Amino acid sequence: MKIELRSEALSLILIGLLTGIFAAAAMMLHGIWHIVTIALLCICFFIFVFLIKKRQKKLRAVLIFVGATVLGYLLYCVLICAFPGRINVGEISPSDRKDEAAILLLSPGEITEYQYKSALYRLDINRQSGVEGVKWWNTPVKALQLRKNIKRIDEYKCLQAGENLYNKLNEELKGDFGLYSANLFGPPFIETVVGDMLKDGYNKIIVLNNLLVEQPYKEVVDEKILRIIEKSGMDAEVLFTFPLWNHDALVSYYEQSILEKTQEISPEQVGVVLVARGTGKKVREKYPQTVNHEQVFYDKIKESIMKNGYESRKIRIAYLRHRQLGIGDAVEYLLDSGISKLVIVTAGFENSGIDTEWLLPKFLGRIDVPEHIDTVIIGPWGDSDLLVRALMDRLDMVDVL
Repeated sequence: MKIELRSEALSLILIGLLTGIFAAAAMMLHGIWHIVTIALLCICFFIFVFLIKKRQKKLRAVLIFVGATVLGYLLYCVLICAFPGRINVGEISPSDRKDEAAILLLSPGEITEYQYKSALYRLDINRQSGVEGVKWWNTPVKALQLRKNIKRIDEYKCLQAGENLYNKLNEELKGDFGLYSANLFGPPFIETVVGDMLKDGYNKIIVLNNLLVEQPYKEVVDEKILRIIEKSGMDAEVLFTFPLWNHDALVSYYEQSILEKTQEISPEQVGVVLVARGTGKKVREKYPQTVNHEQVFYDKIKESIMKNGYESRKIRIAYLRHRQLGIGDAVEYLLDSGISKLVIVTAGFENSGIDTEWLLPKFLGRIDVPEHIDTVIIGPWGDSDLLVRALMDRLDMVDVL
């Protein structure tokens, strides 16, 4: 009898472990493998129902199964965090070495099509950086959310801005430097592009930061670049340009965009929300200087449009996540102040992505804005000519041009 009970308990544990593993995998995988894991998950559930159907005391069996399922889910989480979506760059053996520097244009970017490896890569960056609430134990859940959100963004818009920026910058450089482009969150990935630069023989890399602020991603970027250099066995020098939070050209971009969108109306009738990303408390405490730099940037935008007659009390800084003032509170405050036009400015974002194309419109859709109030959204600086000017200035600061 005891042997039979132990056998049933082991069966429940095994089925529970498999159920947890398949449940986590189903959240992350896509295509045919997603269908396969869903089918296996259903089979595990039916086996569980069959095992407990004839038992009089079902509670103990259910608890064993649930506990094993949770354990299986967590085991899968440990596995994917131990072996994240690393990019294989192959063998690096340059045919010749070049003395001149090559420029790596680094932008946030975005994945525009869900793939298991690229999704895991993106989530692992956020987990290491402590942003967007990604933890080792909720990675499958975050992957499921990511897969749903990617379907709602404009793929062409996200990709085109990156291509346009590369072409504009390359034209400004007049072909005097090798120019490469990589993204933090999506392809082309940092490891792949650095590998290509080393294969082409460059032993000096200038990382041109198309980033408002470097943190909390600086250490992650450094680790990815250095790992590829170490793998190559080459002695390469890497320099980083200064981030863009204190460049007046980008302040001018938002100032000009706001003036253009509101030129037909008196500034006193306009309400402006400067939307920042927002990071968790731990990240803010770890990188207080980054928080200050972001605030300086938003304050400069506010001051620049105030000089054109916009009222200080009708310009609010709001955060997309983790911090107050939230977007809803900021908009409601402006609506109560008697505005006729509402301008939403994605000031804390370098390019279009899930946050600007899906999350922000989702939040705005929940707000009851009267029909007589016109609402416009000013997107990130993307491929603006003013951005190109700022990037060229940053290259000049490191004595490249």
